[in-house]
Amino acid sequence: MPKIVDRTERRREIAGALLRIVAREGVEAVSVRSVAAEAGVSGGAVQKYFSTKEDLFRFALDMTSEFLEQRWNNLDQSGSLLDLLLRLLVEAMPLDEQRRAEVIVINAFTARAAVLPSWAEFIRTGYDELAEITAQYISKAQSAGDVRDDLAASDLADAVLALSDGFANRMLTSTDPAALLPSLETSVRTLLTPRV
Repeated sequence: MPKIVDRTERRREIAGALLRIVAREGVEAVSVRSVAAEAGVSGGAVQKYFSTKEDLFRFALDMTSEFLEQRWNNLDQSGSLLDLLLRLLVEAMPLDEQRRAEVIVINAFTARAAVLPSWAEFIRTGYDELAEITAQYISKAQSAGDVRDDLAASDLADAVLALSDGFANRMLTSTDPAALLPSLETSVRTLLTPRV
C-alpha cells in the first residue's frame, strides 16, 4: 500500500527548508536543489509541490505571516495597549534565526515587487491589510487613552509600521540586534504617548 503524504504538511516542510536556507545563506542560495537537500527530499518532489520558485517563495511568505500571528497570539496581554503594541512589534524583529529568515524573505519579495507588477500587488495587499489592522488597534488604544489622539490613527499606523520596518532592516546587519530594542521602544513611545 502506498504511503499517504499530507500535501499541506509536505509543502510547509519544503517552505520551512527555504526559510532556513535564507536565514543561513541569503536568498541567492535558494534553488530547487538546495531546498530539496535541506528538506531531505528530491528536486522532483520540490517541483511536484511547487511549480515555480516564485510559488515556493509566496508560500514561504504566507508562512511568515502565520508564524508572526502565532507569536502574537501567545503574547502576554497585560498592561496598556501601548505596552502590548510594543510587544507585538518586537515579535516582528529579526532577533532569532526564524524571525531573521522571515524578515529576509519579506525584503526579498519587496525588492522584487519594485520591478514586477504582480508581486507589487501581492505585497501591497499584505501591507494594506497590516496598515488597516494597525490603525484599528491604534484607534482602540486612543479610545482607551493609551495612545495620543491628536493625530489620525491611520497616520500613526503608517508611522509605526515605517519605524518597525526600519528597525527590522537595521537589525539584519547589526552584530547585536537586541541592542536596538531600547531605541525602538523610545521611538514608538515618543511617537504614540498621549500629549499632555
